[in-house]
Amino acid sequence: MSIELVLADPHPVLLEGLSQVFQACPEFVVKACASTGDDALAAVKKHEPDILVMDVSLANRSGWSVLEDMKQHHARTRPVVFTDAPIDDVMRVIDSGVPGLVGKDKSRQELARCIQAVHAGHKWLDRDLTLKTMSVLMAQQKKKPALVTPLTPRELTVARMVTEGLPNKKIASQLFISEGTAKLHLHHIYQKLQCPGRMSLQRYMQDNGLM
Repeated sequence: MSIELVLADPHPVLLEGLSQVFQACPEFVVKACASTGDDALAAVKKHEPDILVMDVSLANRSGWSVLEDMKQHHARTRPVVFTDAPIDDVMRVIDSGVPGLVGKDKSRQELARCIQAVHAGHKWLDRDLTLKTMSVLMAQQKKKPALVTPLTPRELTVARMVTEGLPNKKIASQLFISEGTAKLHLHHIYQKLQCPGRMSLQRYMQDNGLM
């Protein structure tokens, strides 16, 4: 049985190329193409494909918003992120638990293998992007040895999202966790950093270069 796809990318030439590649392969069926987040989400809801191949840099509605909506509505479609986004966005993709991640510098064969793996219920994370992410994190820690935070990686992510002004419900949805779990993370953050509230946490993050 063919794997049904919806393709979403902000660049029309790349989107057309992807469509032609997968349409020429009998293992895949392209149900729709979208260049904006709104169109991508509409296509997912209409066609309920097996896989949504998407960049996170979509217009109108960001890729993050599309992923959030799919999670909230328990969509059967599994997302594969195909991107050349900055390393901070790649970190966010990995931390969000997205099952498939491939850099745009990779071949179409590797993208196809990622789609096949995710469709089979496995996880496929681009090895080069993962190693680059780890290298950046290690370099950041070496640059600021005196400012090592007692927070876990997930708690640090939550703390940064708090300093961006996001409410607990929004944090929970973007990290694909419950609001109760987000509140628990925040409680632990306040305890570890001895910060009584959000304003105090923001000052701590700014003072220690953790924004």
